[in-house]
Amino acid sequence: MSSRVPTPQEWLAADPDPATRAELESLLAAGDQQGIADRFGDRLRFGTAGIRGPMGAGPNRMNRVVVRQFAAALAEWLNFRGGVVIAHDARQNADVFAADIAEVLAGAGCWPVTLPPNTPTPVLAFAVTRLGCAAGVMVTASHNPVGDNGLKLYMADGAQVIPPHDLDIEAAMAAQPLAPRDLPDRGPDPEWPQKVSVEVDYIADILANVPRLYSFHPLAYTPLQGVGLPYVNFALTELENGEPFVVEDEAEPDPFFRNVVSPNPENHDTLAKVIRRAEQIDTPLAIANDPDADRMAAAVWAYENEWRILTGDEIGALLCDWILGLWLESGGDERVVASSIVSGRLVGRIAEARGATHLETLPGFKWIARAADGLKPRRGQLPWRFVFGYEEALGFACNNRVRDKDGISAAVHFTMMCRALAYEDGRTPIERLAELMDEFGLHRTEQVSIGVSGRAASELMHAIRAAPPGGFSGIEVVQTTDYSDGVGGLHPADVLRFDLADGSRVSLRPSGTEPLIKAYIEVVGEITFPDPLSALSEAVRELMLEL
Repeated sequence: MSSRVPTPQEWLAADPDPATRAELESLLAAGDQQGIADRFGDRLRFGTAGIRGPMGAGPNRMNRVVVRQFAAALAEWLNFRGGVVIAHDARQNADVFAADIAEVLAGAGCWPVTLPPNTPTPVLAFAVTRLGCAAGVMVTASHNPVGDNGLKLYMADGAQVIPPHDLDIEAAMAAQPLAPRDLPDRGPDPEWPQKVSVEVDYIADILANVPRLYSFHPLAYTPLQGVGLPYVNFALTELENGEPFVVEDEAEPDPFFRNVVSPNPENHDTLAKVIRRAEQIDTPLAIANDPDADRMAAAVWAYENEWRILTGDEIGALLCDWILGLWLESGGDERVVASSIVSGRLVGRIAEARGATHLETLPGFKWIARAADGLKPRRGQLPWRFVFGYEEALGFACNNRVRDKDGISAAVHFTMMCRALAYEDGRTPIERLAELMDEFGLHRTEQVSIGVSGRAASELMHAIRAAPPGGFSGIEVVQTTDYSDGVGGLHPADVLRFDLADGSRVSLRPSGTEPLIKAYIEVVGEITFPDPLSALSEAVRELMLEL
């Protein structure tokens, strides 16, 4: 076996998919050297929790050959034994990829357990520990563009794979033959549960942590033609809130997302339909999940008589405040709240004031979900309990049995929080945010993204490290933190943070899933005019474009 990149001719001989074979044959016939080099000049690399990219022929695309190599490498990493739970959402070829993974794993000696079609990512994460599996594989590209697909890998603890295991599996993938080894399929293990009630148990676990109080609170909802609707319906009905009012042409799964602006709920235009639906039914709350239902976006009717699309940091602050209120009876410092180093600081201040311990992690839920792992109980204290985690990119962990971001439980908790605020004294989430700002000071955040290629992203970060800015928008940088060598016991990461003299902060990093450089901007302190956030954001954008 060799880890060299195969030739197009070798690929054609091994590819079982007529569509990708035809694509490659067309490129060869046309002499399209650029198209061939783009597909065969490199391999898909592990990013956030797995591999993700455009579908097509070759090792630098998502296809059946790459998926089978992944499954063979996973079996090797598991030493050819153990249960692996497999699920897929509604993406193109997701069912085919999931079947290939199960076939290769079974042939290599592992026991694949497949969940029903169109399963949300958080349900798969829950199933890994619920079933006691050695690993879990989710076939999804989450909120990526329509032509993408991917694989997310979960370890036995139910959280996303972390270094060095991801790099070990990536290296093993490169060494696999293009066609799976001819290993006998042992068939299903008669002792292994093939039909399980994971979905029911998952919803029951959400409901166990949500109070059944207060009056009905209607909401508009969209799964963005993904897989979240049945689960949100089930949970809210069980909580006597009734099924949400759904955007009808976005309700059913569609791998081509023909009726949505974008499958990414961070795109404000994507939320236009669900806001319109909320207006039709005269409700102040609109919620969206991304297609695999691990993220949640929310828009609320604001006191200025207009809709306000909340940022991930604002939702994180509201949910943190709400959930810590639900856990007040536990007492002590054993409650843990975690957020990423590029997220806003308001959650940390709320946690401290509510008697919880706040921990900062690197970006990504593979780190956030493990924030409390390994902490030893203090004398006279209960064991540490992870109760909430979030990152600004609309990822929230409200169910401590799901060790990943979970858009379904976040949607349920956010709805019930709005229900409680309205019942108590007619308050809105915007008014609750204002109360938190009164208590802890102004905290406003914004993200600026610049599209770049993977190599250009590294070059840009290198250029900034070589000549770090001395200030932004006339405000001096008083501290620069480079996380590339590891800071405070964190794993090394390609992140730069600039703390400014007025308490503001700018953080830069390449995206783990898209060809972008992201800047995370936060201003704190007093409300002033002109808006300091706009000026700081524009200064950061100008720096990135100039470089």
